[in-house]
Amino acid sequence: MKIRNNKNQFKSFNFIIIFVFIAFSINETLGVIFIIGAYIFFVVNQETFNKLYLSNYLKMTSKLEDDIPKDDLDILKILSKKVRLQKRKKYLHIALNSTLEEAGEIISQLPVSDRILIEAGTPLIKIYGTEAISRIKALAPIGSYIVADNKCTDLAAREVEMMASAGANASTCLGVAPIETIDSFIDECRKFNIDSIIDMINVENALLVLKKLKKLPDVVMLHRGVDETELSTEKQIPLYQIKQIKGSYDVLVAVAGGDTIKEAQRAIFNDADIVVVWKNFYQSSTETAELAKSFLKEIK
Repeated sequence: MKIRNNKNQFKSFNFIIIFVFIAFSINETLGVIFIIGAYIFFVVNQETFNKLYLSNYLKMTSKLEDDIPKDDLDILKILSKKVRLQKRKKYLHIALNSTLEEAGEIISQLPVSDRILIEAGTPLIKIYGTEAISRIKALAPIGSYIVADNKCTDLAAREVEMMASAGANASTCLGVAPIETIDSFIDECRKFNIDSIIDMINVENALLVLKKLKKLPDVVMLHRGVDETELSTEKQIPLYQIKQIKGSYDVLVAVAGGDTIKEAQRAIFNDADIVVVWKNFYQSSTETAELAKSFLKEIK
């Protein structure tokens, strides 16, 4: 009954438009009166009109898709899919940890490359919420790979949905989180078609965590934290674990905690797939493009 009423109201819209034209052809004053009446009618029935308009639009676009050549449609579907990491490629992962304004300045100077991953860092997500992810995605070139460094420790299903909905291509979970949380996190990432990154900060042996999991993540990140780097000279990134992990599991390995090109070279020499940097890109903001190119040159 509701659908029939909507159709009748849509017909009424057409009749009103016709009557307005007729009224104007007879008398201008009469035409103005009809316009006022039509305006009131449209306002009262705005919700119905919008639904009908949307319904017709969806039917039209659906028909349009049927008319698109298959080759072009395949290309459109490929472009609409979320970008995923590829094995056999080496990536530069740039973490943005300050403000959205500074993030925008850095992004605007980065060279366009499918080997650059752009991270909405933990501080940004804490300050701006998931808007940090969507804003960075909007600032970056179309098709850019966006990492949400949310560092999940619980409620994995909810967090992954939030990150994916904001436009992230990958989300992070801490290796010190409960195994149940990590398992759920990996499952949810697969469900939402985004990459799962397990951050092994403060984990002595990443292999012991991986052995307990039901499924493998896409990326294992060996991570020396900022406080560890600045307050302790003894703590080193366990680069020796890279080959141990890759020798046992089919995963990508990222290395975080070294900001210099020399440290990036060491990570790649030890077979890392992804090198995470951030500090240098804030210290040399005027030379961001050249700095990124220098890193990409070494990360092969």
